[in-house]
Amino acid sequence: MKYTIDVKEMPIQLADREIYGRLYVPCKKNGALPCVILSHGYNSCCGDLEDMARSLAECGVLAYSYDFCGGSVRSQSSGRSVDMSISSEMDDLNKVIEFIRNLENADNDRIYLYGESQGGFVSALTADERIAGMYLLYPAFCIPDNWRGRTIEGTMMFMGLELSDKFCKGLPQFDVFEHIGRYMGRVRLYQGTADTLVTPDYAKRAEKCFTDCTLTEFPGEGHGFSAAARKRLIEAVTEDITAGLTPAG
Repeated sequence: MKYTIDVKEMPIQLADREIYGRLYVPCKKNGALPCVILSHGYNSCCGDLEDMARSLAECGVLAYSYDFCGGSVRSQSSGRSVDMSISSEMDDLNKVIEFIRNLENADNDRIYLYGESQGGFVSALTADERIAGMYLLYPAFCIPDNWRGRTIEGTMMFMGLELSDKFCKGLPQFDVFEHIGRYMGRVRLYQGTADTLVTPDYAKRAEKCFTDCTLTEFPGEGHGFSAAARKRLIEAVTEDITAGLTPAG
């Protein structure tokens, strides 16, 4: 069954910042609903995840897509990119999780994370027992290796975004693979075999760290799927989550 959906702009007001977000609500579906929090990649924004969010809502799932503060030149959240880091994005996501948990129509036992690239990396680092499952598209577990030992004097442009040394200082100061191994929930990894930005070996290593994980490879796909592969991805995620995952806790 496909539901009609209502899209609501629903920013999160905090003492020091505003996180812009959109809630995709399946209409005429009563009771507490499973919810997916969608985190975009580096220099991306919530609008780039609208296809996934709409597909989830049409299947009866609440979907909340948001902009990381300073995470993109197109971000509608407050904050500057020179203040953005993995640490700041983890804090943003934790604030979003708390916001979702307080929605009357959200089932707190069925809150899932979906993340792409850096957003997938941040999701994996943030997930705890509150989270029922994760869907990660080419998660950027390469970031610590790419940035380890680097510093930024003043600011620099990197992949279209201005960064400062706060990005370097906000890198995880722990073994990320050991850290993600503590998560006991169900994980779905999706990775293109021709990805040169986040090479497939990172997804394969992560698969071995998670307790309950399935890795689906997309032959010939790079970092940023083709339209056909993107369609298959959306179908796979929506089919998996609507089949029903074991609630957290």
